[in-house]
Amino acid sequence: MNISEIQSYLQEHELDGWLMADFHGFNIIAMAMLNMHGMLTRRSFYFIPAQGYPTALIHAIEQDKFVHLPGEKITFSSYKLLESNLKELLTDVDKIAMEYSPMGRLPYIGIVDAGTIELVRSFGKEIVSSANLVANFQARLSPEQIATHRIAAKNMIEIKEKSFVYIADSLKSNKTITEYDVVKFILDRFEEYDMETEHSPICAVDGNAGNPHYEPPQENSVVIKENHLILIDLWAKLKHKDGIYADIAWVAYAGKKDDIPKKYVDIFNILIKARDTAVEYIRGHIDSQPVFGSQVDDVVRAVVEKAGYGKYFTHRTGHSITDNVHGTGPNIDNLETEDSRRLQQGHLFSIEPGIYMDDCGFRTEIDVYIGHDGAEVHTLPYQTELIALLD
Repeated sequence: MNISEIQSYLQEHELDGWLMADFHGFNIIAMAMLNMHGMLTRRSFYFIPAQGYPTALIHAIEQDKFVHLPGEKITFSSYKLLESNLKELLTDVDKIAMEYSPMGRLPYIGIVDAGTIELVRSFGKEIVSSANLVANFQARLSPEQIATHRIAAKNMIEIKEKSFVYIADSLKSNKTITEYDVVKFILDRFEEYDMETEHSPICAVDGNAGNPHYEPPQENSVVIKENHLILIDLWAKLKHKDGIYADIAWVAYAGKKDDIPKKYVDIFNILIKARDTAVEYIRGHIDSQPVFGSQVDDVVRAVVEKAGYGKYFTHRTGHSITDNVHGTGPNIDNLETEDSRRLQQGHLFSIEPGIYMDDCGFRTEIDVYIGHDGAEVHTLPYQTELIALLD
């Protein structure tokens, strides 16, 4: 955490300070920014003013947890002393950023409880969301981090290829293979590539692919057969201190290309167009004007809606990616949330439009990084058509 850089940002954006409030370690943004560890069971505040020294307002029994932080430490035991100290701490400031989301539109940032917001407002202070602060200082990746993402992206493409070969070979040799077998195969490849993941990957067949977060059960998993539609979604990162996730989704048909139903081809082509339109939009605007996650979602969703499948595109277009597969940066979303955070150099995120119906489901997913030269895609090659596994 670079205090001087944060203060420069606060001054540039006419903010008087950033107040990080926590209880029981629930403010995961503050915990990460302040590098907090160990048992935390009391309220705390850490205030970074636009000018001057930071101040920590902490409970007397947890002083040792905050010794590594720069600035003054003020202790309290009673809630009355906490409130009076906090009021005094904020005496000379008016406009404060906190982990707060107006109208709950961006719940990833809306972490601080309503009562604490009320308390600070009772001092006559204006509270604004820290969303862009967090996106700037917590979600922008370093060159070392993005290097690990590039490797992870290459590995994901290779593992995806091996997974489809595994399915095809099993079908050609009349060997029984289930959705869960494919998941296990992918997890085994992660180990081979010295990678780790937060959750198991997805292998979904036909109607199961219509459930975006489908998890095949170990027992009684669906057997993959000829003419099945198969969606796989896999994400992992290197087992490395700077490891950053790569996340992709591909769709295949367990048959010959000439036998793929026209409905499948038509739907998938819509998603290819929507995905590519997003990349074109970002590349065409990122150097000349602010681009927000919500705008990109609108561009993608418009393609799907124009094709008549809008009601089947039931999730956001993409999510932030960091050392967590769902990171703290801007999401590509104007459906589930209104993500008005600006995409900045150093941000990594997915673009993954999907169409989900009762009998089938489709998704294409790539990862986009905002680099020095604009939008870069590291999860190459793109999928440009449905893969026919038995040709």
